[in-house]
Amino acid sequence: MLPLLLKSTIWAALWLAVLSAWVRWSRGCWIGGGVCLAAHVALAFQGVHGWSHEAAVEATARQVEAVTGVRSGGGIWVNHLFLAAWAWVAWRWDRLGFPGRRIWWGVLLFMGVNGGVVFVEGAARWIGIGWGVAAGVSAWRSLGWGHGPARGRG
Repeated sequence: MLPLLLKSTIWAALWLAVLSAWVRWSRGCWIGGGVCLAAHVALAFQGVHGWSHEAAVEATARQVEAVTGVRSGGGIWVNHLFLAAWAWVAWRWDRLGFPGRRIWWGVLLFMGVNGGVVFVEGAARWIGIGWGVAAGVSAWRSLGWGHGPARGRG
């Protein structure tokens, strides 16, 4: 059950981000996505790492080494920053402005593609690729490229 909850919460967060570009209640999507991301982190720390940050760093180091050949647990800190940034973005979405939104969509695409394409295998990778395409289109739409910045959209 835990693996399903872990995957469901992170995918819900990422797909809510995509949805934010297509609805009038984009801030609600960012808040809901942030809650899902926080649930994902809490579930991982409780069910996988036993609330041990050291265990989380070690697990991250193993995953990074398996993909890149370089052993580093520093990615866990990037994940913590991502959660904090998501919370801040959800709180300030209406006042973020075009440059802030552009940066946020870039960070989101980087983290989403790494987590949903690079560090997964099998069917999950295809879901991640689909998410990456959808997120790229959503970023394009929400930023209003070609038509000036879109106001109030994801």
